[in-house]
Amino acid sequence: MAKYGARLIVPIDVKKKPWEQKLPLHNRWHPDIPPVAEVKMGELSGVEMVDFSGGGITKEYAAEDIKNADPST
Repeated sequence: MAKYGARLIVPIDVKKKPWEQKLPLHNRWHPDIPPVAEVKMGELSGVEMVDFSGGGITKEYAAEDIKNADPST
């Protein structure tokens, strides 16, 4: 049977922190960061995402809280 829809390229376990994920996560493209997957031209694909804090930033945070958040996590 044919499969329809996007192929999930980067799955995320929402119960884990970003640094605990199966595939290494990063927040930008950089030539020194190796790719975790490839897609063909025109292929329908999907990527799940999680915030850098691993859920540490909540809806109660204000802009000033985000500005002063520790980005090292």
